Amino acid sequence: MTERQMEVLRYIEDFIKVKGFSPSYGDIATGLNLKSKANIHRIVHRLKDMGFLKLDPHKVRSVE
Repeated sequence: MTERQMEVLRYIEDFIKVKGFSPSYGDIATGLNLKSKANIHRIVHRLKDMGFLKLDPHKVRSVE
């Protein structure tokens, strides 16, 4: 796992603990001072492929 992937994973975990729901790609980008939601999308889907996250493609904010 890359440092950026770990940073995104930690951000998602912390966001869910505090707010009770998963962050949007925009929330993640803003929270980590990143400009590209496309990069966040790529990282989140890579984390899913690696087994660290679950996504429901039919729901908004479905990261677990």
